Amino acid sequence: MKFPLLLLTFLFITACTSTNRNSEWVKQAEAHYNAGKTDSVLTYIYKINEEKLAEEELRTFQRIKFATFIQTESEGFRQMRELADYYQQQEDTTHLQTLRKSLFHNYNFREKYPQADSILNEIQRTYIHQCDSNGILWTYSMKASLHESVGSIDSALYYINKRMTGEKNLSIRKYRYYQKAQLLMKTQAYTKAEALLDSAKTFALNEKDEDFLYHLSTYYHKLYTAQGQYAKALKTIQASRKYMKRKDAASHNLYKAQTFELMHREDSAQYYYKVVAKSENLFLASEAIYHLSRLAEADDNPEKAYLYHQDATGYIDQVYRAYQSQAKNNAFNELKWQSEIDNLKISRQRYIIIALSLVLALSLLIASGTILFQRKKRKEMKTRQFMIEKENQLLRQAEELSQLREKASMLREELIRRMDVFKKVPSLQEEPIEDKQSISLTKEDWKEIKSLLDSQYDQFTTRLKKAIPELNTSDIQFCCLLKVNISMQDLANIYHINKESISRRKQRIKAKIGAELLKENTLDEFIQHF
Repeated sequence: MKFPLLLLTFLFITACTSTNRNSEWVKQAEAHYNAGKTDSVLTYIYKINEEKLAEEELRTFQRIKFATFIQTESEGFRQMRELADYYQQQEDTTHLQTLRKSLFHNYNFREKYPQADSILNEIQRTYIHQCDSNGILWTYSMKASLHESVGSIDSALYYINKRMTGEKNLSIRKYRYYQKAQLLMKTQAYTKAEALLDSAKTFALNEKDEDFLYHLSTYYHKLYTAQGQYAKALKTIQASRKYMKRKDAASHNLYKAQTFELMHREDSAQYYYKVVAKSENLFLASEAIYHLSRLAEADDNPEKAYLYHQDATGYIDQVYRAYQSQAKNNAFNELKWQSEIDNLKISRQRYIIIALSLVLALSLLIASGTILFQRKKRKEMKTRQFMIEKENQLLRQAEELSQLREKASMLREELIRRMDVFKKVPSLQEEPIEDKQSISLTKEDWKEIKSLLDSQYDQFTTRLKKAIPELNTSDIQFCCLLKVNISMQDLANIYHINKESISRRKQRIKAKIGAELLKENTLDEFIQHF
């Protein structure tokens, strides 16, 4: 039971986070738009998922997007293509993909669908080459939108289905059902569209996605309105009030007003239109005032209709001035792009000059080096001969030193074998004798062994204890026996245990020493070289 509950909680949190993120991006885009920062606006526009926006946010997003994309077509596209060529030469796929997306959105916005489709195919090929599954799914969404724009509903449905097949996140399946329903409404397949909206609603209810549920109710309203079921449309929009946020109030009232008008209940329609006319949203307010003007004109009240028309015109003038301001910003942005291209060209020429200068300097250095090399060559030959003779002399001395060490080692071992304490050990005798079943070493024997090894091997036990503090007295004594090459059988006889137990004891001592000190040596090899 715990796992499904955790999964549903995770999906709910993911959906809420995604929705809040899109809403925040709309606010950021609007703030940068008002500040005249076109580049920043475009950055947020390309991040926003329109499907996850509430009605008012969607209108704000579309307004900003429309205003931002108004620019001089020939110059803007020429600069973008030049940048694309440069990024392609530099093999900068990240910036190239971003620029191609900009070109696609611009072509699509200007209804140049063949060019937009061509750019989208290039983007898709790159994503396929990079095995970027998220990027490929994005191209499916864009292709669906493109085919919807040209009226090819079947193709749009095909690409939405392809996206649904590739998506692993079931929490966003509701958006695909919603998209398909929108397309089917255009073909007047209302029954199928309603079934898809019901499927999307089921997902949203399970995830308690109130923003999407409210957004979905507006499309139920459109569906019923298109079929002439005005009472059902009104009931749907009124029932959606429990999912409505404060920001949705204006659009909610506008839907009500339009529905009342279709039902020929002009008084109720005028009431809600007047409420919307007081909204801070200029688009919704101007639309409501326009409807009030039309209703007043139909009511044979030309004076009131004229006043409403004037108010609507005033709102539209404000929007138009905002568009003019944005157009100036776009012109500035084009100059900025051109400046960037010029800077890139200047940088390239600068790099070429630097490269030529480096080649010239390198040539001079090579020539000077050749002359110096010829001069030093004779000195190096003499030095080399001297060094070879010196090395030969050192090799001879090293060989003599090695022989002396071997003799000293043999003498040391011979001395150890002749000590009384080691005469008890069969494996240390020159002539083979019968192995003893038990060898007894007294405390005095152990002291003698320690003293002997410390004198002959540069304080062996002291150095061993200092290097490996974990070793106890018994371990040190065992290492002393290994130092003088006592056989496994003799070790077993000394400790009155079998050979397997001796092997296990070696493993315990190895563990205390550690792999860092042992490296690839056995315990016997380590003790012999210590």
